[in-house]
Amino acid sequence: MKVFATSLFSLGAMAIAAHAESTITVVHGEVSAPTYIDLGVSGQSVGDQRIWHYDGQDDKGAKVTMDWVMTTTAATNEPETFESRITLGILTFSSGPQDRILLQGIGLYPTLGSTLKAHTILERAIIGGTGQFSGASGRVVSTHLDDGSWKHELQID
Repeated sequence: MKVFATSLFSLGAMAIAAHAESTITVVHGEVSAPTYIDLGVSGQSVGDQRIWHYDGQDDKGAKVTMDWVMTTTAATNEPETFESRITLGILTFSSGPQDRILLQGIGLYPTLGSTLKAHTILERAIIGGTGQFSGASGRVVSTHLDDGSWKHELQID
């Protein structure tokens, strides 16, 4: 019985280590204007999409390619207000072409802008991954910095 209990404890300890939380920080410079697809009513409206593809780097200096699709879900024509946009992001790490983290969330964006204003923080969910990130979950906190660059802290459960 003592051997069984010791074995069970050892297996439990290994399982905890295998699922330990980790944090990856990804940074990139100011992004160029997105490809804008005007869907629905002409002009700013529900259904409009913004699409980006660009590179950044992780906290070890390795390349991370990012693809983002943002869809407007609630719009207003008031320049001082915000509209609701759902974002799907896919981060592909240079460690392997299948090492990807997928994230999704919703945020309030300035009506007259394609991205968040500086000093703004947005939290989204990590909804999965592939390769070494298969089955990933957690959250990503994105911060738009003063100089126009971005920092994304991926907190993986």
